[in-house]
Amino acid sequence: MPKIDSLSPNAVKLLEQQVIAHVATVMADGSPHVTPVWVDVEPDGSHVLINSAEGRIKTRNLVRDPRIALSIFDPQDAHRGVVIRGTIVERRVGDEGGNQHIDKMAKKYRGLDKYPNRSEQRVVMRIKPHHVMERGLDR
Repeated sequence: MPKIDSLSPNAVKLLEQQVIAHVATVMADGSPHVTPVWVDVEPDGSHVLINSAEGRIKTRNLVRDPRIALSIFDPQDAHRGVVIRGTIVERRVGDEGGNQHIDKMAKKYRGLDKYPNRSEQRVVMRIKPHHVMERGLDR
């Protein structure tokens, strides 16, 4: 199977929906850490974006080790999805993009103009895929 390092138009369409990504990061002891997150994608499929708060386990893990994996499947059809392995290539914190991005995600997932919990320092992380496996997205 050839290595694919960007998402197809059908995978982009899936990630533009209100789907949840399960994100895996690497703990300091080498063990995996998995957590569900809201997910965003660049229209050309070249990068995936997630948002978290500074100080959370996944954020600390990704500062130490930028490798990441995501698993995203269609909630209406578990046979349609994408698994991505990649690297964090950019972090934008607070007013440098993290706050604006979490507001965009609050609109997408909750219909809110502003993310309600402003007590945390938000960080948006841009992921460059290195390996993409798509399943059933041609349907």
